[in-house]
Amino acid sequence: MPSRSTTSPSWLRRLAAACLQHRRLTLVVVLSSVLGTGLEAFGPLLARLAVNDAVAGHAHRIRLLVLGMAALALVQFGAEFARRFVAGKLALAVQHRLRTALFDSVQQFDGAKQDTLRTGQVVSRANSDLQQVQIMLGMLPIPMGVTALFVVSVSAMLWLSPLLTLVSLTVIPALAFVTARSRRRLVPATRDAQAHAAKIAERVEENVAGVRVVKGFGQEQREVDRLAGAARRLYGRRMRVVRLQSLATASMSALPHLGLVGVLAFGGWLALHGRLDLGTFLAFAGYLSLLAGPARLFANFLVTAQQGRASAERVYELIDARPEITEAAGATDVAEGPVGIEFRDVRFGYAPSDPVLDGFSLTVRPGETVALVGSSGSGKSTVSLLLPRFYDPQKGSVRIGPPEEAADVRELTLASLRHTVGVVFEEPFLFSGSVRDNIAYDRPEATDAEVESAAREAGAHEFVAELPEGYATDVGERGNKLSGGQRQRLVLARTLLSRPRVLVLDDATSAVDAATEAAIHDALAQITGTCTTLLIAHRRSTLELADRIAVLDGGRVLDTGTREELTERCALFRELTAGPSESIDERARPAAPSEAGDITPALWPVPPESADDSLPASPGEGAGDAG
Repeated sequence: MPSRSTTSPSWLRRLAAACLQHRRLTLVVVLSSVLGTGLEAFGPLLARLAVNDAVAGHAHRIRLLVLGMAALALVQFGAEFARRFVAGKLALAVQHRLRTALFDSVQQFDGAKQDTLRTGQVVSRANSDLQQVQIMLGMLPIPMGVTALFVVSVSAMLWLSPLLTLVSLTVIPALAFVTARSRRRLVPATRDAQAHAAKIAERVEENVAGVRVVKGFGQEQREVDRLAGAARRLYGRRMRVVRLQSLATASMSALPHLGLVGVLAFGGWLALHGRLDLGTFLAFAGYLSLLAGPARLFANFLVTAQQGRASAERVYELIDARPEITEAAGATDVAEGPVGIEFRDVRFGYAPSDPVLDGFSLTVRPGETVALVGSSGSGKSTVSLLLPRFYDPQKGSVRIGPPEEAADVRELTLASLRHTVGVVFEEPFLFSGSVRDNIAYDRPEATDAEVESAAREAGAHEFVAELPEGYATDVGERGNKLSGGQRQRLVLARTLLSRPRVLVLDDATSAVDAATEAAIHDALAQITGTCTTLLIAHRRSTLELADRIAVLDGGRVLDTGTREELTERCALFRELTAGPSESIDERARPAAPSEAGDITPALWPVPPESADDSLPASPGEGAGDAG
């Protein structure tokens, strides 16, 4: 999981700060909680006056006391409604702010952070963890109201009888002990359960995305069994949390009743011996009964708060993650005009101890088209990730800009760099939405004519026009309503619409047919003439677009030149282009020259008895021809 800031404040202070960003809502919650619950403490006092007046035979204050109780109930109703409604609104507002901050943090991740990111973990924290935080925040009126009620009640009880108050408060140390013990056990258990729930979310996401692979291999039951096993383990972890919850809640709910028993016993003894009047005794009993219900709610809140703490820490762990790739102080934009590219002695590995590129140096002049070729694992695609600065090299530098003003990409603003460099990756990705929305992703303000022009350049307009709703057609999740070739053309159109000054194409036409590829190449030949282009070549046909070819081997440039020059002098290039297929990712031994012209020795082997002095007969040559 991404690294965290070591100076971040505690989760409780941060949640409090998040609430205070909505000052009015927080103020209303506090006031309504204190007013609504705190006023309940005056009920037993009014009851004491009524009882003592009745015992003494006085009835002159009865009407006033009844009106006071009715007014108290009315105020409590309004305060209760306000606190529940506003507390719910505050909880949702904070949850929304945290979810936005979490998503913003994920968007800032660089390539290294993205490599460690697991989709299920992000989904779990953005949904179930934030839901738990929202539930806890929605219960904020409980501790506020209970605190106000406790303070007012204890103050009134001390005024009535300090000795009896001390008896009733003897349960507080026990409550503190149970709370501390439950926190030490419940928080780790909740974190463990939430982490396992995230793993299940990740497994479900993988299976939904790879459902065709699952069905293709007939592994439906195996995946169901795997998920069932993971669900059973989650069930066990959830039951552990429930067990700890139940024990803590039951203990904290029962302890106040022990205090009530002590008050009734001791207070009854005092009343029987004339040391306590009946009204005061009943007021004490009323206060303890009044506190019993809120005490249970407070016990529930404490348990929920422990779970909310675990969830809040998981959410802030992701929010606090910082990418290693950031803009330097004083970073500048890429200089105007045609730009070139230069890689200077670059060393880079996804794991620093295992470099993919080592000593890689290459210069691409403004307006030039250079193709990178090499066997699988030579580092071709890695080059395309260093240019827009998804990763930084461990050694060396990547420079971009006009020849006299080229700058290290680490000294440029990320927005300017990525607006300058357009990359079409090998795997086409589309967002849920319309065809037009996907093509205009980088330029939402583009006109329909501009969108259509980019689609034509990418060879996509013809098939788009045949879709049920044309450019308004929904492409489905990740473009699953379209074929691989159609997705690839839309991704190419999306990049072409942004008109980058540097175009990086990583096998951008691998999934299209030959006729479509030829049309796209014609369009690209016009486009690449106006910008600097880097082609990650996996197929022989891609080389036709290149002005120059760079051959990679072992993470460095072995040779550069035109196709004819490399064919003549570079053995590795000949091996890569010698195979019978269109692919140039694997080495193949060129056929040995034969004096028999077009004959392929592998298909027409020389008979052993004539290997020294004769050639195999070609098809169509028979015995009669020999004569």
